[in-house]
Amino acid sequence: TNPHPTPLPTYPFQHQHYWLARGSSAGDVSAVGLQDTGHPLAGAVVSVPDTGGVMLTGQLSLATHPWLADHAVSGTVLLPGTAMAELAIRAGDETDTPTLEELVIGQPMTLPEDGTLQIQVLVGGAEDGRRSVRVYSRADTAQEWLEHASGTLATQPDDSAEDGMRDGTEDGTAEWPPPGVEPVALDDFYDNLAQAGYEYGPAFRGLKAVWKRDGEVFAEAALAEEQSEVAGRFGIHPALLDAALHASNFCVPPTPGQTPLPFVWNDVRLLAAGATAVRVRARATGTDSFTISLFDSTGAPVASVDSLVLRAISPEQLAAASSGTDRSADALFTLDWTEHPTTAGDAEVSWTTLDDAHAHADVDALIARVIADEDRPEAVVVDTTPWAAEDTGLPARTRDLATHALELARRWVDRPELADTRLVLLTHGAVSVHNTTEVTDPAAAAVWGLIRSAQSEHPGRIALVDADDVSRDALHAAVASGEPQLALRRGLLWVPRLVRSPRGLAVPEHDHWYLDVSEKGSLENLVLRPDPEATAPLATGQVRIEVRAAGQNFRDVLVALGGVAGQEGLGGEGAGVVTEVGPGVEGLAVGDRVMGLFPRSFGPLATADARTVAPIPEGWSYATAAGVPVAYLTALYGLRDLGDVQPGETVLVHAAAGGVGMAAVQLARHFGATVYATAHPSKHHVLTALGVPEERLASSRDLDFASAFPAQDVVLNSLTGEFVDTSLGLLGTGGRFVEMGKNDIRDPATVAGAHPGVGYQAFDLGGDAGPDRIRELLAELVELFETGRIEPLPVRHWDITQAPTAFRWMSQGRHTGKIVLTLPRTLNPDGTVLVTGGTGTLGATIARHLITHHGARHLLLVSRQGPDAPGA
Repeated sequence: TNPHPTPLPTYPFQHQHYWLARGSSAGDVSAVGLQDTGHPLAGAVVSVPDTGGVMLTGQLSLATHPWLADHAVSGTVLLPGTAMAELAIRAGDETDTPTLEELVIGQPMTLPEDGTLQIQVLVGGAEDGRRSVRVYSRADTAQEWLEHASGTLATQPDDSAEDGMRDGTEDGTAEWPPPGVEPVALDDFYDNLAQAGYEYGPAFRGLKAVWKRDGEVFAEAALAEEQSEVAGRFGIHPALLDAALHASNFCVPPTPGQTPLPFVWNDVRLLAAGATAVRVRARATGTDSFTISLFDSTGAPVASVDSLVLRAISPEQLAAASSGTDRSADALFTLDWTEHPTTAGDAEVSWTTLDDAHAHADVDALIARVIADEDRPEAVVVDTTPWAAEDTGLPARTRDLATHALELARRWVDRPELADTRLVLLTHGAVSVHNTTEVTDPAAAAVWGLIRSAQSEHPGRIALVDADDVSRDALHAAVASGEPQLALRRGLLWVPRLVRSPRGLAVPEHDHWYLDVSEKGSLENLVLRPDPEATAPLATGQVRIEVRAAGQNFRDVLVALGGVAGQEGLGGEGAGVVTEVGPGVEGLAVGDRVMGLFPRSFGPLATADARTVAPIPEGWSYATAAGVPVAYLTALYGLRDLGDVQPGETVLVHAAAGGVGMAAVQLARHFGATVYATAHPSKHHVLTALGVPEERLASSRDLDFASAFPAQDVVLNSLTGEFVDTSLGLLGTGGRFVEMGKNDIRDPATVAGAHPGVGYQAFDLGGDAGPDRIRELLAELVELFETGRIEPLPVRHWDITQAPTAFRWMSQGRHTGKIVLTLPRTLNPDGTVLVTGGTGTLGATIARHLITHHGARHLLLVSRQGPDAPGA
């Protein structure tokens, strides 16, 4: 070819496309059995026959709904929370439940740059005038549906919301703006929001004017012209409601560096549809919540939101959510125990027990007796506990229980006459529902493993029930539930369910790292950071520890939330193996299993003062050991060194179901004191198990303990405010008030003036006790544990990558005992890895992964067929 210059046109390019634009019409949905809703976001609805509910369905994309591109947060385009509320209300209209009683947005819905997002809004069956509602999406038909929001719809109450929104002239019906308000300039409002992460385009910049008066905010919001044309097809256009919510920035200002989004909607009522402009009235109801009412230009009510709770979300979380189009991260599931409701109909199932089904009973005779019964029951309960003698060793007991369970199960499923009669095997202490201390009989756990396999081969024939000592009366409800596996705890039914494992924290590529908070104020800001100082040379008296588990304390939660001034760093206790010993250290050697106090324990490698660690008692796991140091050292130092507790004295332990509280109860009773305790009533059983009778227990949520308890000699406190004042009133001359909390420290002189003869001491274990005293206290505790005079605490553990979940659990006060974070262990290439089921497809895959990714060189593959397995 001969290239040569080509003259360009003398007119500018017009950048016009001549291809036909892809249409957004849904077509005639009735042709496929659906009903047209006319709604721009969910164009079709279908009734659900078995529940009487409905399902709305639709497709969203930036091509068919370009105005949604104007709702971007931290670089990610989100479906507004107002749109989810609008969809839920529209679905409620189909079932005469137009009030959105509650909607919790658990997962933001991100919109892909290209392609469509399928959405569904599912309304469940009616129950007491209410219906459940859930919002789902998926990007492809091959993917699973992802739930974004769930809540409750209700019928319109008799007293219309309109009455509750009118209160004279203050709603703007007589004068607008209301009298006495101060105008607020909005010149840089949306530019400032953009810097905070709210990258709103024209469709969502609808806040036009704002006034303030006595803590209330009044505003005007309006739709852009293009959106006004379709407003009549919405109940309330999401862009208009979103703009109205922007007024909340002036009564609930966001914390710098945070990007709060709608989280929980409560009592949302729509009273007029199709509005294009509204007057707004908002008022804060908390640090992260507000109430808002909307009116039209005549003052007539349009909508109201009784409460909207906001939740901060980080750019990292949004980035993770934006990968929702790739749901592979949601493919990992974990087992969780969920409370199972009981209904009146459950009691109608007939069942009986075979109390003589013990180790020496003839199985065939038992089965023949059931078959011979003219009124054959629907279920037969067999208690497995007597199948093995209590005094036999664990291996022998396990073998006996498993053998008899297998024999009975085999004979039962082989008899066709029993096809309609379920065999229910009752165990005690076989499974852990809330914490590991519930497993008191590992041999019974083997029965669960064996029968679970049988259940997969013979569904519906055999059931498992694990009961505690106080749930005998709930056995009938467990049998009647029809669940294949159940646990009874304090009379309540719990069932195992597969739930999506929450996305864990990203582990740095660096060999050593630690848990930190990127910005204080939110537990969502927990991160794992590289730790280049982890292998720094040891100073005199130091040891290096490979951490296997680390105890979590409320101080860690407060530090992450920024609730303790001057406190930095997460993690302060743990358990692991000594890997290096510094100069001057005696009594410790490489390879020793130790527990104790050391900073940055939420990481695989930590450095400790050798005086603050001690050997782990024989037979303890690392998780058990990690839950001991802070709780028991704090309790022992507070009661012995500061409280000087003597035999026969009375001791009040507040929040006694927590780690320090449970340790203090055991130690005080060991010292011969009479213990009184407060805790949430749902946790009182934990304290009765420690030997505190019911008459010495009271709630930690009110002040009734003041009248229920006699005068005290010592108070070990972690509560605040009026609880401190009331507790001080229980102490007489010579009384000692020991404060271990951090949020309400009093002046000792002021306390002495108000309560003559009462001593007040606040303390911090690490700062006040000192390493030499800690060494002495640790040695005393280890001796008490080894002689059985006190017991370690129950622990609930999470992997370190699930730290946000563990921190939230503690912040909500849901735990008893200790929460422990476990850390991954680096495989020793010279060690041997045991893989059960190792000759199967999954076992072979795991073996290959261990070799290629973890450097394992010695593997022992165990399976039923062993070398005879295909491909072995």
